[in-house]
Amino acid sequence: MPPLSTSMQSPMILIIKGSILVFEYMYFSLQVNPEEQDVEKHFKMAVKEYQTSGVQDKVTALIAVAFQEHGENVEALCPILVDIAKENQMCKL
Repeated sequence: MPPLSTSMQSPMILIIKGSILVFEYMYFSLQVNPEEQDVEKHFKMAVKEYQTSGVQDKVTALIAVAFQEHGENVEALCPILVDIAKENQMCKL
């Protein structure tokens, strides 16, 4: 596996910070509202919720700690990043 950049501004980290949580929220939003299947509308709503919920700052801090503790060790980071996503999911259905 390629090494991960430890810079919090790297494109990989910017994507990791919110993608899983936003898509998880959007997925459940679409399931709860089957009559409203406008994916773009649900995506925008999920992004707005992510940005205003406080989850973004918490996730960023947790990811920073994970990289400080494990550097570029992908095998150690992957389960930690998945746990961060699970613990901070925005949709608790």
